[in-house]
Amino acid sequence: MKIIEDLHIHTRVSKDCKEDPEKYVVAAIRKGIDYLGFSDHLDLDPVDKDFGYYNFDTAYNDYILLNKKYGDKINFLFGVEVTYQSELEESIKEHIENKPYDYIIGSVHRLQGHTVAGVRGKEFFKGKKEETAYRMYFEELYRMVDTDFFQIVGHFDVIKRFGVEFYGKFNAEKYRDIIELILRKMVKKGIVLEINSSGFRQPPKEMYPSKEILSMYASFGGREIIIGSDAHTIEQFGKGLRKAINIAKEIYDFDIVTFIKREKLNLGKLSSLKPATDEIQNNFELTLEK
Repeated sequence: MKIIEDLHIHTRVSKDCKEDPEKYVVAAIRKGIDYLGFSDHLDLDPVDKDFGYYNFDTAYNDYILLNKKYGDKINFLFGVEVTYQSELEESIKEHIENKPYDYIIGSVHRLQGHTVAGVRGKEFFKGKKEETAYRMYFEELYRMVDTDFFQIVGHFDVIKRFGVEFYGKFNAEKYRDIIELILRKMVKKGIVLEINSSGFRQPPKEMYPSKEILSMYASFGGREIIIGSDAHTIEQFGKGLRKAINIAKEIYDFDIVTFIKREKLNLGKLSSLKPATDEIQNNFELTLEK
């Protein structure tokens, strides 16, 4: 199966990644990926250890140089993944306004001073009942989609990444009421749901969102998705995407979309994906073009 896009990629501009951005571009071209987008972390909480690491000028310069070098071979997009915190909305607006991003992924990473999507965030779950922890996350996610900042919701149920270690397998049905409100708001506003394969390599051992949430999305009128591996190393690039796509196809023949200058572009149905001419390989030892 062809992988038409990967819009969730991290490079050396993200605090939790050291990867050379050019390696992703070369790999994507070799594998026949049509649309590749970098979406490095923008973290705006002054008490967050990652605060201030993202540098717009560096990120944009990397994009310009690589697009100039490889733009005739691949559709190369400039995105960003913003850590949403409701108390920081003014700062978020200031940092994304009038910036030449093709798309902005909104993600809830932090709650009560803890980065719940990271290993250090395990402290957040200690002493909390499952419902307290999960509802706190989904309520913040609802506030996020109620803004007009984002085109895409990243890893919808990432709270389960470490939550499963405290509470066992995540059951979306227990939170259907708040999840329904979020998904219906997304559909109404045209915000696109990301199919994120990183959960397969993390403790949940399932994609974000879960199959149950993706089914809810379809039942509430959600028809559009974007695809991302959330790679932080070249070894993770594209990993699990075929599996995630096959699961999504079992639920609905979603439209795959991308964004150019924050305008939505439909790339076709999941069913239109053709067999890949080159299978994604596990070996990512690349020779960069000179």
